[in-house]
Amino acid sequence: MDLRQVAFHDHPSVFFTALSAVTATIALRPDSTILPMIGALSVLLVYSPILFRPSEHRWVNVFLIGVALSVASSVLRLQASLEALSTPGGSLVALFTFSALLSSLSLTALYVSTKFYTRLGSSWSQVTLFPAIWATLWCTVSYISPVGHLSTWSVANNMDAYNWVTPFLGPVSKDWIVGAWAVVISETVGYWHTGFSEDTVDLLNFPQDQHRRFNNKKATKILTLLLTFLTIPSFIFSNSPLPVSPIDAVTPLSVACALPPYQHYKRHVLTLEDYIRETDTLRSMAKIILWPEGAVTFHSVEERENAFNEVRKRIPGVYVGVSFEETISDPNDSTGRKPITRTGLAVVSQKSNDTYHTYYKRHLVPVAESYRLTHSTAPPTLFEAQLPKPHKYIPSKQWGHGPDYTRPLPLTSSICLDFAAPFPFAALESRPALILAPARTWDRTVGNAMWLQAKQRAEELDSMILWCDGGEGGVSGVAGGGFNDVTQVGSGSFIRTIGIQYPFDSQRTPYARFGDFTLILFWIFALGPGFIPRVPFGNLQFKFARRGIYSGIQTFRGWIGHGQTERAPEQDLLG
Repeated sequence: MDLRQVAFHDHPSVFFTALSAVTATIALRPDSTILPMIGALSVLLVYSPILFRPSEHRWVNVFLIGVALSVASSVLRLQASLEALSTPGGSLVALFTFSALLSSLSLTALYVSTKFYTRLGSSWSQVTLFPAIWATLWCTVSYISPVGHLSTWSVANNMDAYNWVTPFLGPVSKDWIVGAWAVVISETVGYWHTGFSEDTVDLLNFPQDQHRRFNNKKATKILTLLLTFLTIPSFIFSNSPLPVSPIDAVTPLSVACALPPYQHYKRHVLTLEDYIRETDTLRSMAKIILWPEGAVTFHSVEERENAFNEVRKRIPGVYVGVSFEETISDPNDSTGRKPITRTGLAVVSQKSNDTYHTYYKRHLVPVAESYRLTHSTAPPTLFEAQLPKPHKYIPSKQWGHGPDYTRPLPLTSSICLDFAAPFPFAALESRPALILAPARTWDRTVGNAMWLQAKQRAEELDSMILWCDGGEGGVSGVAGGGFNDVTQVGSGSFIRTIGIQYPFDSQRTPYARFGDFTLILFWIFALGPGFIPRVPFGNLQFKFARRGIYSGIQTFRGWIGHGQTERAPEQDLLG
């Protein structure tokens, strides 16, 4: 008895359910990486033809694999979830219910892929169908879910050979790449399986003379070469931070996150005075200082403006990002009696009595925040900070143009969970150099997950993010522009000097311009060979090949259920 006999003939349900549970536990974690994700998805793809074939226990096996995936995806989120709601029991129910929903969606994607796999007349379409379905599924979920990308089975930690693709094709490209590699591995396992035995087609309920339709070796090899080719730029182009010394090509900028430590201030609930004192210790070394999400609380517009004036008076020479929670009268209530509470960020400086930039949080944590806070609908905007020369010995004319000899720096902001939302900076008409990102998470796992989401958004815009997390065990630092590592864990202020391109190129990345339009390209990539007729090179007349037309017509008929393609067999894989 060998592995092939046990896995594919004797006990496929037990074998693949157990293997899927193990691989999914490793892969479906808040800081998921690409290799475990590919491995887990490959196992599911290999099992899918067996799982969904007509049998007496088909739906029992589907239920078992669904439960296994639900439990596996919940394991490493359990500790963080226990503190998300007021009661541990409610948190566990919410976690497992949500995990079960995502597992069901994943199994649905596998079912659809397996169902229509044999109805496509092109081998290339057969191997690229599932990656398109997989990318479409999680793109859709990210837009529908209240927690955005945090609810998807997408890769969270994108420090891999495909990271350079993100500014061009966006996060859906990673889902497509994961799905494509899973197809390559599952097809390879299929060749290994069929290479041992000629009765494999009997296992899958296919006649012997129709085994030829699984001959996708050429298409699989081409897909493998394409995926390998896409890794080459990561070995050629450097992703290191810019140096800060050549001021003719780089603007050196010191940024800081004000996180007053308990050991110094002896207070669990910090006050405005505490944050001003901590900021004052940083202002001689940093030009932009950010406070964590909801650092201070205001109960009226007057109290808020008085606090801003106090910051302007006592913290000269720097830009201060004041994150606050305020309770004010609802602007939409003419009587002024209805209050609203919201979380915001304001950038102030002694240089002006006006607030340079104001932003209010748009995405609230379900239940934990949504029951008491009001979300905003206004997207983030850009503003230009004017940076003076960092050292006296630098000639003014070499640093900037008159009359004030400063350098403009386009900045924007967003707050915590907003970074998990898809395409949060769609309204910006140019690229920001730096994104101010106050946050407050309640668990180290959640903090690290949000840090990874912030890094992803920075890569999409080819920008940098100053992430300042004031939560218990929160992680903080600078992400993007070659910066990848966490600078600070927990309380305690930090300063980081970064280099920004000068003159700054404000042109947006392709993804920032077109968003998730890439999905359409993936579907054309998958279905195009069945519909696009052949056009010979060197001939000005477009001659439609009869085989191309016939394949396209038959593929269309197969999709609507009125016929089968030329290569598809009479017997459907799923019955």
